[in-house]
Amino acid sequence: MKMEMMSKSRLAAMVLIFVLLHDVMAAESARSTEIKIPVDSVTIYGNDMAFVKRGTAVDLDKGILEIRVLNLTKPILDSLFIYDSKGSLFDWYHHVKTERVREYVEKTLGFDEILKNSVGSEIEINTYSNRSLQGELTWVGAGKIGILGDDGVLFINRRDIRDIFIYGAETKETKEINKTISIPELVFKERSEKGRHDIKISYLTWGANWKVDYKFYTDSDEKTGKGTLQAWSIISNQVGEDWDDVRMKLVVGYPLVLYPRAIPTPIRRDYVYKAMAMEAEAGLAAPPVEERFVSESIGEYCVYELMDRVTLKKGETRYFPIFSKEVEFRKRYLWDTSNGETTYKIYEIENTLDNPWAEGIFSVYVKGNFQGQDRIRYTAKKDRAEVKTTKAPDVVVKKTILETETFPEYAETYRGKTRYARTTYYKVNLTVENHRDEDIDLRIRDHMSSGHRVELKSSTIPPRRILNTLIWDITIPKGDKKAIIYDYEVTNWRYL
Repeated sequence: MKMEMMSKSRLAAMVLIFVLLHDVMAAESARSTEIKIPVDSVTIYGNDMAFVKRGTAVDLDKGILEIRVLNLTKPILDSLFIYDSKGSLFDWYHHVKTERVREYVEKTLGFDEILKNSVGSEIEINTYSNRSLQGELTWVGAGKIGILGDDGVLFINRRDIRDIFIYGAETKETKEINKTISIPELVFKERSEKGRHDIKISYLTWGANWKVDYKFYTDSDEKTGKGTLQAWSIISNQVGEDWDDVRMKLVVGYPLVLYPRAIPTPIRRDYVYKAMAMEAEAGLAAPPVEERFVSESIGEYCVYELMDRVTLKKGETRYFPIFSKEVEFRKRYLWDTSNGETTYKIYEIENTLDNPWAEGIFSVYVKGNFQGQDRIRYTAKKDRAEVKTTKAPDVVVKKTILETETFPEYAETYRGKTRYARTTYYKVNLTVENHRDEDIDLRIRDHMSSGHRVELKSSTIPPRRILNTLIWDITIPKGDKKAIIYDYEVTNWRYL
């Protein structure tokens, strides 16, 4: 009985080993098949990252298959997800294969190339000495050309030639170029069932980005008023794969990842300067646009989704209007002492819309005239975007430190421990002169020195305080001058 059980046990083990070996051998000798899985949707975040979804339905045979998906960029952050309704996955890897391809390029010929290719053609030459010669072009050299006429071959210095007419000359030629191209592909092995397979793939990838270009139009030159704010999305596909007829979503914000990529400058400086020049010449009122996005809030994100499918080839950039809405503004002047003795004319645009505004370039037009542009930060609902449009040299400002004194260090007890404190006293004078022919509203932002404890002692005009920043909103009549004097103390502690 015991021997019989051992025999059955050995037999079961041998069967198991046979099955495992069969699977390994089958996996190693998997049949390779190449399929296309087109991109169905792309979600683009604000950190150069995109979430791509692909899907297809395809008939496959039964057995161990090696499935190759061409033109699929390498996923990042181990984010690849593969689903097959009738297959179980063995493994996958990303691969870049190379292919030799033949291309035909049309080239415009230079003058010397046209001459050499025209040997044997009829030409006409006019010289600076007013001679006119006709014949067959028989020879082309570095400094001379030869023409076959009735009296033989005549050699002419090229520097003496004013005009050359070549009848039937070819100015272009087509060249054949053999080149090697790289094709990224995803390869995965699976145990396949025979029949129709629904295959879905999703992954994260770098190289896709979207930015916002805001344009604000108003006919009011008053201190407050309303205008039309248009937001345009600038979508760029630098991923390395084509997006053909895809659903596209744009996300204000981006998720945290463990290994983030350095976020590129949202819009290059050269683009900003070119845009300023073009917009300054435009001088137009708000153009009618067709909004192509619908928006929704998903968790902490605002998501804009294109209502229609769109095609965006690799390397392409396209522009789509996000919204065109009426908003309110307030015009004032700004002196932020961190910018030295420079004041700016600014527009405060209140976000009364249903969604936050992503950071981007913001341009202002008044009565069809370009006023200036600035970069705005992320602006939440019911918050205000602050847009600097121009410097204001007629508003003269100056910051003076009237007094500073550091007191001797002293010991004090805090929560049963001894610590040593050192306090510095500051007295500051801020002066403003309005040389404009109108009353102005001015916002002043000054920044107190940092420390463990910063205490405002007094101010001739009470400010609003946000951390160590003091803010005054004042009105200065034309030709008038105002001063603000305030003092504060900064204390720092050290522990033994």
